[in-house]
Amino acid sequence: MDAFQGRFLTEIVQELERLPTGMLDEVLEAKSYRYAKELVDAADTDEARKRLPKTPLFLLVDEIDGELAEEEIAARIKREGMTPG
Repeated sequence: MDAFQGRFLTEIVQELERLPTGMLDEVLEAKSYRYAKELVDAADTDEARKRLPKTPLFLLVDEIDGELAEEEIAARIKREGMTPG
């Protein structure tokens, strides 16, 4: 259980019983996303980006990065009074 390094199984079970339903899934999903994002950000060449997995999670990271870039460009255009295109 890589997500719970250094924890006893009994501790994990206690946390599962204590947390609201679905909370642990959300935490694990967020940790997975963060790890995928770190790998994407570290891929600083075209070749490195080609070696990244093509899983739904990595595709989601790319999608979110693209949306954030578009929002940043739109905000800059608005702030600087430029016309798009």
